[in-house]
Amino acid sequence: MSKSNFFIGIFLVSLATLLLELSLTRVMSVALWYHFGFLVISTALLGFGTAGVVLASWKKLREGMDLNQTLAWLSLLFGAVTIVSFWVLQKIPFNPFSVATDKRQLYIMPLYYITISTPFFVSGLIISLLFTRLSKNMSRLYAVDLIGAALGCLLIVWTMPNLGGSGSVVMAAAVGALAAFPFSNRWSFKTTSIILAVCLGAFAFVANRYLPITISMNKRFATLIKAVPIFSAWNTFSYIELFERKKNEAARVPARRQFVIDGGTAATGMDELSEGIENYFKQHPDDTSYLSVVSYLHIPNPSILNIGSGAGAEVLDGLYKNAKKITCVEINPIINDVVKYKMNDFWGGLFRHPQVELVTEEGRNYINRSNQQYDVIVSSHTISNAAVASGALSLAENYVLTKEAFQEYYEHLTPQGTIFFTRPEMHMPRLFTTAREVLAENGITDFTKHFYAFRQPTANKNEPSFNGCYVMKKTPFTEEEVQRMDSLVYHLRSVVGGKSRSFEMLYSPYHDGINNIYDTILNTANIKNVYSLYARQIAPATDDRPFFNQHMRWSSIGWKSFGDVFSQDNPGAARMALENKPIAEVTLLLILLQSVILAAVLILIPLFRFSREGLQFPNRWRYLTYFACLGLGFIMIEISFIQRFTLYLGQPVFTLAVIIAGLLLSTGIGSYLSGKLNINSTLLRRRYIPALLVVLLVTSLLTPLLFKLTIHWPLMVRIVLTLLLLAPMGILLGIPFPTGIKAVAEKSDAFIPWAWGVNGFFTVIGSVGAVILGMMLGFKIVILLAALVYLAALFLIPSKQNA
Repeated sequence: MSKSNFFIGIFLVSLATLLLELSLTRVMSVALWYHFGFLVISTALLGFGTAGVVLASWKKLREGMDLNQTLAWLSLLFGAVTIVSFWVLQKIPFNPFSVATDKRQLYIMPLYYITISTPFFVSGLIISLLFTRLSKNMSRLYAVDLIGAALGCLLIVWTMPNLGGSGSVVMAAAVGALAAFPFSNRWSFKTTSIILAVCLGAFAFVANRYLPITISMNKRFATLIKAVPIFSAWNTFSYIELFERKKNEAARVPARRQFVIDGGTAATGMDELSEGIENYFKQHPDDTSYLSVVSYLHIPNPSILNIGSGAGAEVLDGLYKNAKKITCVEINPIINDVVKYKMNDFWGGLFRHPQVELVTEEGRNYINRSNQQYDVIVSSHTISNAAVASGALSLAENYVLTKEAFQEYYEHLTPQGTIFFTRPEMHMPRLFTTAREVLAENGITDFTKHFYAFRQPTANKNEPSFNGCYVMKKTPFTEEEVQRMDSLVYHLRSVVGGKSRSFEMLYSPYHDGINNIYDTILNTANIKNVYSLYARQIAPATDDRPFFNQHMRWSSIGWKSFGDVFSQDNPGAARMALENKPIAEVTLLLILLQSVILAAVLILIPLFRFSREGLQFPNRWRYLTYFACLGLGFIMIEISFIQRFTLYLGQPVFTLAVIIAGLLLSTGIGSYLSGKLNINSTLLRRRYIPALLVVLLVTSLLTPLLFKLTIHWPLMVRIVLTLLLLAPMGILLGIPFPTGIKAVAEKSDAFIPWAWGVNGFFTVIGSVGAVILGMMLGFKIVILLAALVYLAALFLIPSKQNA
């Protein structure tokens, strides 16, 4: 059989594997919580690494079985196992946040991990087997592997909106099963492959109906409102459901439609406006119906920038106060399409109003490119708890709330302009510290009269509210302005425990007797000294460390933090309880610990055992560490640059298609060139790794400057510039792995699966470690550490004469 068939086969398997990984990342964000996008990445690479270990230990599979038929069987098995494992996942009652209280979870959790990793174990066997048997063609094989992975990233841009989460998983199974056609030299297998692939491909279009995702009861918003979705849709970074509450005239309850994002992670809704906006205002003439107006009572006919407009509550507020222009920036095109087009009648033409402009874009990217000034910048609960389907492990980074973002807001405000944000009360101190530092850098020394804050009441006064309201003014508030704000806030009401209660003051510049953390932040001479006084993270987020939603400082996390997160007994109350817990931090630490333990158990222990059975050759430990460095360094670079370019390109879908696919494609080109140029370990040490280090550091230093100079350029030009920036680095990143494989293949083919397994495991460790380090130290440091890891690789790989 022609070797080209092997290249076609590995292309299809890699495409299917990446498509499955990214699809499951989105599915886990919906079924559980966004943090469990990490679970998919780690368990996928766990499957890959385990496959390498199994192949290294199973000599008959590695050397004796017919290659064509083995690969064909494994491809068909991948298709079947993907469907079965996905179905089983929906039946497993996995509740990660009750592990400490529900003993069943100790058995259910490993079952869940194994079920997720099984398809990746099968595809890992296929790829590892090809690398072992065809090691002389390693450069081309690895290049095609990476190109297939890149196109898998691109394919999800089509599958997720058109097929949904379940359909994308099924399509991945279809593509994987199709690989049996080029692999096999028997027509019976080829026919089976085509039939299975066609059947699965057709089923993918209805899979959401017949293979639905089971959403955790800890977050399912539909159980709270007892409604059935009237509309649902997927895109690459969210799953949107729209629920309807019918009008109840007897109870004087209006009809309402509510968007629920990712099964209950976030929600945004609007009462029915079909009788017209002006008629709604006549029925609700009181200012207390319009929360955000508290921030611009002093400004007649304001111009408003609404970041994260959602269903339009703040848009309605602005029109009530006769805003001359409301610019709505909402990142989710599904929501925008519903409110402006599909269901415009229900919204009473809100987003088609002459004074309203709706823009589909990420808010920070929009304001970076805007030349306008605004009287008010409004953003209500922009909590991006959604794992972007890029494998980037984005951990709810939020560029709308960084220190650099606040500087942009400050520059875009008119002299009397204000910022109005709503956030969970636990986040409010961080808004104060961020704005205080920005004001200080703009020459302001008395901060106390620039802020105002209040909160929605809670059943327990000591319990933090989910709805805290924050106002910052570019110039100091006057006493008259504060009195008007007070008058409105004290008349705001909220029903708590069946009783109507007033909103509660958190900070006001002319009020005595409010002595709390906000007073401390605004009156302390050296604000840096305040940050270490609190267990919670209150220092400003930055573009280099954009994790505004991080709850606690890493030094404050202990065993109690783990108990708090994993002891949620009451599913109904868990959602609100978890809002104030360090879930992401604890989840990251657990996955990192799990990865280290599994790497030790599944790699190091078997290596000790089998090192006496055919793996005895010089420098094997140096080679093993070398491949670990490649896995660690590559993923650290990938994650760091994804973070940077997300802000530059704006939309998550562009980050997915451009950064991941572009980097993988250029890496594939580098792998191909390593074979064409006959690069050996000596040349790798003397030329190519040093060149990689130079290009990495230069690219890292140039990108912030280039972003600043070109952020105003058209999107397509920015995409082209991004690809050109990444290409040299990607090409050089593609050279070390196949060159290293070629070097060890001369010593022992049995070592190749070990190299593949070690590389995969340390990619897991690197992916989680990079995010933890990014949260602790910033991504500039992560890039520097990645450079040091590649520098270590430079000294680890033996030169040709010493190999």
